[in-house]
Amino acid sequence: MLIKQKIKAFTMIELLVSMTLSGILVVFAFMGYNQMQKLFVNYTAQSKFISDYNQLNKALFIMANKAKTIEKINEHSLNFKTDSNSVELDIHKETILLKFKSHTDTFHLNVTKTHFDLLAFGNGTPSALVKHFESEIMLQSQKFRISFHKDYDAASTLDATLVLLPIEK
Repeated sequence: MLIKQKIKAFTMIELLVSMTLSGILVVFAFMGYNQMQKLFVNYTAQSKFISDYNQLNKALFIMANKAKTIEKINEHSLNFKTDSNSVELDIHKETILLKFKSHTDTFHLNVTKTHFDLLAFGNGTPSALVKHFESEIMLQSQKFRISFHKDYDAASTLDATLVLLPIEK
């Protein structure tokens, strides 16, 4: 007696369907991986921006409070003067530099606007002393602001006034 054994196997259609579904899963996994890479790159850039922004804000706050005078050198530079030290703030379009005697700190920030309010003397003429500073910084399409305000004592104002007076011979 002949016994017919039936061979159990997958049909071609079943194999094609399973390969198609596997291919679709691989495509979705690859797209998710690419998206995660893009998010990580954006996160890294934002993290660096936030770090530079916070360090610069903290440094400006400390220097403005410690400085005896803050003088405007030109449209893009300030000088923070204490009794024994001087620090220069240099503002460029894509970088902000804090120049100390021993080193320079570089902050990679995109500056769009910078505004200085100068201390005015009694007759209304502006001095070189900066009373208020404000700068607008961009990250992608978001605007951030760095600023400080300096109140001067009478001695600092008098010293700045005496520098402007002509020397008599």
